[in-house]
Amino acid sequence: MRTTLRWLIPMVSLGLLGATPAEKEKDAWTLTKTEGAGCRLDSDKTSVSDGYQTTSVQVRVTASEVRVVSESTFDDGKGDLVIQVDKNEAVKADGLDGAKAVVFKGPAAASLIVQFKAGLKARVQLRFWPTWPETGTHSVIVSLIGFTRTWDDMQAGCR
Repeated sequence: MRTTLRWLIPMVSLGLLGATPAEKEKDAWTLTKTEGAGCRLDSDKTSVSDGYQTTSVQVRVTASEVRVVSESTFDDGKGDLVIQVDKNEAVKADGLDGAKAVVFKGPAAASLIVQFKAGLKARVQLRFWPTWPETGTHSVIVSLIGFTRTWDDMQAGCR
């Protein structure tokens, strides 16, 4: 028993000393320069079924608006396009910009940006295809890891 402990204790100690810290979670947001010397923040793209096929959804943030874009056509007929950050109350979209962008402006955008800075994840509730038989709402989860750092980079470097 004594011999076993003599070998076991150094092996465990070496294992602990050699352990590497958990890998840092990748930021889910990218700073993108736009035409006209402006910038926006882009979330990672997320796949979701629109009721008929798989499509991608991405959240884009500027200083004055939050936008959700997709390759599919959005349906705002029931007024239930929202973003909910963590356990906060859901923020309702202001409407559509064309068929493939949901827009949050003014107070809605300002509220979401503050919540994005403090939050961990956002649930984006969407509805697609206004001219097809209804497929209900579809939700995607968007990570907010790295949002604040990327927001600060945008504020410092994009004027």
